[in-house]
Amino acid sequence: MLTTDLASKKLGERIWPDYIRHFKSSTTAASYRADIQEFMEYCGKDFLATGQKDAERYYVHLKDKQRQHILGAQTVAKKIRELHSFAGYIEENKAAYKVGEAFRDYFCHFSGELERQERLAGSIPVEHVDTLFKAAEDNLMAYTIFTLLYRVSLSSTEIAGLRIEDFAAYDDGVYVAAGNRKEPCFVPDDAAEVLERYLEKEVTEGYLFCNSRGKKLNVMYISRLMKKYTLQAGIPGYSAQELKNSCAFTLFAYGAGPEETARQLGITVTQIKRYNGRSYRDNMMRKANELVKLKVEPPGSGAGNPTPRRRFSG
Repeated sequence: MLTTDLASKKLGERIWPDYIRHFKSSTTAASYRADIQEFMEYCGKDFLATGQKDAERYYVHLKDKQRQHILGAQTVAKKIRELHSFAGYIEENKAAYKVGEAFRDYFCHFSGELERQERLAGSIPVEHVDTLFKAAEDNLMAYTIFTLLYRVSLSSTEIAGLRIEDFAAYDDGVYVAAGNRKEPCFVPDDAAEVLERYLEKEVTEGYLFCNSRGKKLNVMYISRLMKKYTLQAGIPGYSAQELKNSCAFTLFAYGAGPEETARQLGITVTQIKRYNGRSYRDNMMRKANELVKLKVEPPGSGAGNPTPRRRFSG
């Protein structure tokens, strides 16, 4: 149910239940509900009573938050995409729900612009990555998860399902068989070192990462880790997907071609080309020498720390 008092009976008891019926996940429904309620609270009216000016004002409001580094580009796009979907559903079914003829999906006007922005965005500035890793140094599990996102380009789902036996060391380095990928994914030496530091301190039976109850992590847990440490780092609320995307930008900035990058990310060359953003490359090359963790180091690493013993089978 939509819990805000601003929602009309028609919206909350008829339209909303019908709309979420096709959702396979309660998590997805909860995300849509939160963003729809947030829009109504911003406008101070029922969703069915909103118009073009409300949609435009809210879009400007979200973009202002993005400029202030309160929201990430993908978060803004997600909110608009969800409102566009819900408004579009209502517009298509106006007759069935007896909604006023004037109601329109005014969020559709922003979709093209956001898609163009997402092609250029969807990654994290390298100085913010550096700050994120520094903030997570007190949590070795979070630090290792962020390393696998950023340096290995594993997804949250792939990371949650990892077991120690998924890793193997060969003559040319460490590889991981992640998720449903057709071939193993290379683990750079710096990421392997962070992972081994984690394995030295954590029990490795069963899943590689577990919650406080010893259960397998889920995607939302990793999302909460990102929220916690981006907030602690004082940077925008980037998603795990954005940190994963940044791996591609890093590879391109240091000369990897589309084929090599595509194999690392487990996607096709056609898909990967959108990551090759010139502006990000220039920014990274300019910032590189100012940073501590462009190459990810184990938290608290230094000259006095012993080299961890290798835990991978070859």
